[in-house]
Amino acid sequence: MDMIWQATYDCYVKLLYENNPQGPLLESILEFEKQFIKVAQENQGNPDVSGVLKQTGLQDIYNRLYMASINRNNDYQHLKHIPVFDYQKEQRLPTVHEFLNNYRLVYEEVRPNARKATNDAYEKLFEVENRTSDLFEAQMIIEKEKLILNTVIADYKELAEDFLQAADPNFEITSSVVKASASSYAKANSLDEITYMGEIARGKAEDLAVQNQIKMDMMVQFMSLIFTWEHAKRKVRQGGPLIGGYAKSMVTTREKIRSYYQFMSQDMGIDFDTIEKKPFYCIMLLNPKGLDELWRIKKVMHPENIKATKYVLFEEILTERSMKDILLTAQKIPYYESLDSLYDIPGLDDEYLAIANELNKDIAYFRRNKTDAEYVKQKREFSSRELLKNMHQLNNKLSEGGNKETTKSSLSQSKSVLENVTSVLKTPSIDNKKEILKDVTKDVATSTIRGFLRGFFGK
Repeated sequence: MDMIWQATYDCYVKLLYENNPQGPLLESILEFEKQFIKVAQENQGNPDVSGVLKQTGLQDIYNRLYMASINRNNDYQHLKHIPVFDYQKEQRLPTVHEFLNNYRLVYEEVRPNARKATNDAYEKLFEVENRTSDLFEAQMIIEKEKLILNTVIADYKELAEDFLQAADPNFEITSSVVKASASSYAKANSLDEITYMGEIARGKAEDLAVQNQIKMDMMVQFMSLIFTWEHAKRKVRQGGPLIGGYAKSMVTTREKIRSYYQFMSQDMGIDFDTIEKKPFYCIMLLNPKGLDELWRIKKVMHPENIKATKYVLFEEILTERSMKDILLTAQKIPYYESLDSLYDIPGLDDEYLAIANELNKDIAYFRRNKTDAEYVKQKREFSSRELLKNMHQLNNKLSEGGNKETTKSSLSQSKSVLENVTSVLKTPSIDNKKEILKDVTKDVATSTIRGFLRGFFGK
């Protein structure tokens, strides 16, 4: 084969082998590869690769094999027993069975990982041929009962349910966006309406993305200031050559917390009463670190730190007590630092990740399209920045809605959203205590707060 066909082969055909196909699927891929090579040799010098593949039917075969491959449907065989009706060749209207064959092809692609509601929706669609043999009557039944629409809506609805089952309802970044967009598709009456609702959902998604970003940034900054105050106070009590720098840090940090809390409570409406009533704010006070893609399971600081933060804020920071009085008075509620910020314990993160994997092992979202080996091998931390990015991506996917001319594409797209949103990067999480402590030790007087926030926001 020539250079153009060889490049097509290298870029696309080899993708079919990436998920280690086996059984009937592997046999179908090998047969397709033979057909591709034969067509490539017969069409050397023809640069219209796409046109040739469409004309020979290889493009449709490839699309179905690719869907089967990424869904690990090893039982899939090229569906020669489900012929696609060709209007130009036949010069007649299709029978009801032939008309429904187009949707049988779609169903075979999504079937391996389809949920119950999706399966039921397709079964009701296919049942039409048992109710009538008249094509026009069949189309009227399908339209009146919204049978094709339901195959799309079922996937969107179950996508939302599947996602929400895996998300922490108290962690607004993951739960709010899906509730505001995906669930709304269940109310649609047509594919056009899904498209329209998608535009509405896209606007809501943008607003939520901004709101979530602001909420997270504010709480992280507030928590970081409290942490810096507590860390400096502990260092002053311990004594040492840097005691003067830590004492100065307490003075500057106190003023920063006063100013920042005034901004939060008066300008943003987030006072401590509000923080205590909103689980999301309480979680953020504990410096969460995600242990899975959706942060369903999180490693946090000691829960008593919420009470300790309140004590420190109202009994030390916002009062007129002297530094001497604060330092010489025993703290009624201790503030606990994270274990991994105080000690270097080999294997500690692996233990946390193992616990998270065990808690998530029976949840469909975390297991979908993953082998046991891949699931166990998954050992990484998940950053807050990437979580926000992926939630934004999920919103955009969900808000794209349906297209009455490309129902098959809509189904494939909605089905792949969960997989796309989990492509997280191995970037640092917001728990950067060790680097922060290094900054404090180097230059407490001038860089404690700046270094701390730089660790959180990457500035």
